[in-house]
Amino acid sequence: MKLRNILITVAAMGMMYASADRVGVVGYSAGDYTDMNTFPHKAAGQNVAWTAGDNFTAVWTDGGATWGFSGGAVTELANMKWSNGTYGLSVGLDMPAGGDTTFDLGFGMNFMGWDVGVGYGTADGAPITLNARGNCGFWVFDTATFAYSGDDNFTTIDMKLYSVSDWGAATGYFGMGYMTTDNASMYNDGAEVPTNTWVEGPGGITTSFSVESTLTDWCDLRIGYNKLFNMGAADSEASSSDSYVAGLGFNYGSVALDMTISSGTLDSMVSNPLNYMYGRNNELASTWTLSYTW
Repeated sequence: MKLRNILITVAAMGMMYASADRVGVVGYSAGDYTDMNTFPHKAAGQNVAWTAGDNFTAVWTDGGATWGFSGGAVTELANMKWSNGTYGLSVGLDMPAGGDTTFDLGFGMNFMGWDVGVGYGTADGAPITLNARGNCGFWVFDTATFAYSGDDNFTTIDMKLYSVSDWGAATGYFGMGYMTTDNASMYNDGAEVPTNTWVEGPGGITTSFSVESTLTDWCDLRIGYNKLFNMGAADSEASSSDSYVAGLGFNYGSVALDMTISSGTLDSMVSNPLNYMYGRNNELASTWTLSYTW
C-alpha cells in the first residue's frame, strides 16, 4: 500500500462509517452525531436522520432508549443501533442469495472515563476494530485516542493526542501521534512478498491540523491537513507524505448539508474563485451528506 493511501486510511480510523463530509475534514468525531458509528453508546439522546445519496439512517430516542435503523445494502436484512445511555449496540445481518449469512456487531460503553468501541464481522476479510478515547492533560493536548483495525491482510495501530480550541468564529484542531502498519502483501525490491508473510509497513509520526470557520450564520468552511513522517523509510521509499482536504457546511436550521470538495476542484477554486462564486463550474463536491435533526 502506498504511503499516501496509508495516510488517508489512518486519518479515517476511529471514524469508520462516519460522515466523510465533516468529520473526515475536521479530524475528530466528538460532538458530532456520527460519533455513534465508532462508539455505539453515543447514540443516546439523538434524534437525527441522514443520507449520503446511497443509504439512509434514522435515529430517535423514545422512553429512555435510542433506536436507529439504516437502509443498508441490497442483501442486508437488518442494520440497526440501540443505546440506553450506558451501553450501545450496532447489529447488521447480511443474507445474500446463495451465499453465507454474516453478521456485523459493534459494542460501545464508557469505561473508567474512556469511551470504548469494538467491532467485529463474521464475513471473510471483515476487520476487527477497537477504538478508545479519553481525556488527558499533557502539554497542549486535552484528548487521547487509540485505534486498532486488523483483518487477514492489513493491520493498523494509531495512537494520537489532540486538542480542539474555540477561536470565536472558528474552531481549531491539532493532533500528533504514532502509527504503525503491517501488511501481508507488500513489495520488497520489486518482488511481491508471499501473502502468508507479514511485513512491517510504514510507521511513524502523524501530524494533523484543521480549521472550521463560520463564514456566515448558515455556511462553514473547513480545511484539514494531515502528514505522516515515515521513521523507517527504506532507500526507495518516501520519508513523508501529506494531504489536504476541504469542505463546506450549510446549516438551514434543522437541515444541514455537508460537502467534501474534490481535490481538483479545491485547486481550481483557489486559483479562480470568481468562477465558482457565479456558479460557472461543472463540479464542486466529491461527496455530500444531508441530515435532519429534531
